[in-house]
Amino acid sequence: MPQISAKSHPTTKASEKERTLHLFTLCAFAVTQPLLEALSNQKVYLHDQQFGWIEIGVLLFVLMIFVPLAFVGADTVFRRLSIRFQGRGHNTVMIGLMSLVILSLIRPYIPDNRLTWIGFTGVIAPATALGCSCLLASVYDRRQWLRSWLTLTSIGIVLSPALFLMNYQRSRLKETSIEATVTVKNPVPIVLIIFDELSGNTLVNEQLEIDSQRFPQFARLASISTWYRNATTVSPRTEFAVPAILSGRFPAHESPALAADYPGNLFQVIEATKSFEMVVFEPVTRLCSLSVKHTPTPEHSHKTKCWNLFAALVTVYPRLIFSSDTPVWFPEMPRQWFGIPTEEVLLASVDESKTGLIRYPGTEDRDHQQKHFLNFLCPSETPRFCFFHTVLPHYPWTFLASGEQYQSELAISHTPAGARGELGENWDNDPPTVIRNELRYRQQVGYVDRFIGKVLDRLKETDLLDRCLLIVTADHGVSFHPGHSRRLPDAVNLSDIMNVPLFVKLPGQLSGTTDDRNIESVDLLPTIAEVIGAPLPEPIDGTSVSDEVRRPRKTLYYHGSMTVCEPDVPGRLNSIRRQQILYENKGLDWMPTIAVSHPDWHGRSIKDFIIDERTIPVELDDVQSRNTNNESSADLTIVPRFISGILDADDLSTVPVEMVLAIDGIIRDTSKSSLTRYHEQAFEFLITESMAPGSVGKVELFVVDTKQSNVRLRRLRLEDPLPEN
Repeated sequence: MPQISAKSHPTTKASEKERTLHLFTLCAFAVTQPLLEALSNQKVYLHDQQFGWIEIGVLLFVLMIFVPLAFVGADTVFRRLSIRFQGRGHNTVMIGLMSLVILSLIRPYIPDNRLTWIGFTGVIAPATALGCSCLLASVYDRRQWLRSWLTLTSIGIVLSPALFLMNYQRSRLKETSIEATVTVKNPVPIVLIIFDELSGNTLVNEQLEIDSQRFPQFARLASISTWYRNATTVSPRTEFAVPAILSGRFPAHESPALAADYPGNLFQVIEATKSFEMVVFEPVTRLCSLSVKHTPTPEHSHKTKCWNLFAALVTVYPRLIFSSDTPVWFPEMPRQWFGIPTEEVLLASVDESKTGLIRYPGTEDRDHQQKHFLNFLCPSETPRFCFFHTVLPHYPWTFLASGEQYQSELAISHTPAGARGELGENWDNDPPTVIRNELRYRQQVGYVDRFIGKVLDRLKETDLLDRCLLIVTADHGVSFHPGHSRRLPDAVNLSDIMNVPLFVKLPGQLSGTTDDRNIESVDLLPTIAEVIGAPLPEPIDGTSVSDEVRRPRKTLYYHGSMTVCEPDVPGRLNSIRRQQILYENKGLDWMPTIAVSHPDWHGRSIKDFIIDERTIPVELDDVQSRNTNNESSADLTIVPRFISGILDADDLSTVPVEMVLAIDGIIRDTSKSSLTRYHEQAFEFLITESMAPGSVGKVELFVVDTKQSNVRLRRLRLEDPLPEN
């Protein structure tokens, strides 16, 4: 093999051992550190998977030894191959690792703005990182200072794993429990229902009363309980808002939603009284002790656990490096990473005949979850504590106010139409699309209203309504202001996100009242403790709603910061007036005029228009598919009232595209397409009951062609025929 001089092969300036150390260092910052940091932040995932030291040891071996050695081996191969090209390409592996390091450093600072949804940062960021890495690789060959710096920072090879082990050891802290029995003076049945992503403003009309026309069951609840009209959450995030309710403490420090981090929480107090039979539906947080669970969790072998861990990290890593608008397909992240149990765990662990801790996937089979919970609202020898956190009316929006389900929860994107960002929570400045989403949300609030009616009926039938303590609230609100976030507060959407419904019906309470005092979600734990006469073992921030002295300000904690505002949250009246202007005095299925592109066409026959026979191909979303192995959903029926899909951009002259939906030859809706995160033209139509009462009939879709002198409608050529009732 011919030898290369130092001039033609400058990498000889660094010794083999030194270069190997530097590759290990770059690998530590490019791969090991981002993955271990992400894993450390997934406390619920670590809790659920029950990884032991064997799995963690294998993980650290792979990240600290195996992966770096693989890069070293690849570097050796490329350097030898570069001999045939006069030394070109000898730094290929090093450039790649440097690029990954740069991308991981800048990824947290890439904004979720309009640049991201045209693919700008997804292309520019990698190109910039690659250019900088090529320059640094050249400097590495020629300057000692860069090599010395890499040698100095090689401490990162062991520093990141050491920090991870410290955090991991803390996450393995055993769940604390209240050792002494808590004496309870008044063990009445307790029903605590927490809705998810339900704004208190949605339920209110312009007179600041419960809108009984749209939400009659909430009005019914208000007529027998105390409605705290100015109740607010203390966090816009479920993983902090629900623990604040259960612990009575402000989330000033964003601790993981684990029992070990919230000693003395409501579940522990109730369990320590030994006076209640517990029924706990806890899909997101992990504050209820596993000792309450009456069904076993399947055990997995070390091999299976290691495989699941590495499979998760492989799907997570690209998202730690590349921005959300990168025009590359990434594999789907496993459900377990988000604290959602697999089908195997669900079917093995949910026994509908047993009380205790019940953990369904949060946004799946929500109708069945409600039916399961209602079965527990019945008399028992021991008073029951029934806790139900339901991920409703939270996205995905799949239910009509009538109770019908029009879309499968398993067959939709995690991002609503017209939303951007990693969590799909930043609305585009596209009022028609955002308002159409709001209409679907309001329909789902109507579905929640029906559930409230079922709860009240069930409690009345079982003679529990008068005797129980009933509390209905939400973890946080939601907002639909175009150009603003759905969940993160600002001056425009603060009221929608902070204000939550809160109804408290005390045992023996027969009539309703409205209370405008400053009540926050941390006040629920001391309220429950006061009603049942149980002392609290830990100091808390909240005070019972019966206390006349209230806090002078409201607080909202998020992202390590705190917002302080007046008890009458700024912007609430504006938010409620906006609802009145948009939806007038119509029903929940009323489509606001601003969301319609041609309201004057509605009710007209398609025969009034010129039909262009040149069809446009379209790919419909399979909104009705679902996992048929889920036995708990065998009784589910989906009504064909939702149509969505992607248009073939090659056949479109202008974007966005104006579209027409016709039923039995009559135009019922018109809208414009929206741009997806993958830069496709998408459309969605919800066929409300006002558009088609009863059976839907024959549905046709058209695109409006305005290039001609006369308006023409081009029919969409569907890959599959639209379903009919």
